[in-house]
Amino acid sequence: MKTLILYAGKYGCTEKAAFLLKSRLGEADVVNLKYAKVPVLSAYDTVILGGSIYYGKIRKEMVMFTSKFERELSEKRLGLFICAGMAGEKAEQELHQAYPEGLYKRALAKEILGDEVYPDKLSTMDKWILRMVKGKGNEAGAGLSMDKMDSFARVMAER
Repeated sequence: MKTLILYAGKYGCTEKAAFLLKSRLGEADVVNLKYAKVPVLSAYDTVILGGSIYYGKIRKEMVMFTSKFERELSEKRLGLFICAGMAGEKAEQELHQAYPEGLYKRALAKEILGDEVYPDKLSTMDKWILRMVKGKGNEAGAGLSMDKMDSFARVMAER
């Protein structure tokens, strides 16, 4: 069974999550939608989609990808994740809204993996916004959840 992990992120947290998932799944191709050409989906049995949430929305690259390939994706073993700083009901709402409803309902695994913030990579505007949203001194992020990562990978690894 061939696995593809497609992600869209801005500052590195989603990329880290994608490669941590790959390390748990073993053989998988990892592609950043922002920089790489989308591989031929028919070559994969399993597709995992991941994205970071900014201002309550998933990255535009993921929105465009899922809009264009929703039919093909609906025929795959599918997993969905987000990297987001919110928790609880708000985070669940962000996950649900990040992907088309049909894909969300079909996904075998859906998870909010947490967030990590790398201040040295942030633009001045994003630093300011992060400070406004999280409060002064709370800009670092809670970190990625290895327990959620492991659970997600276990579900996706089942045959």
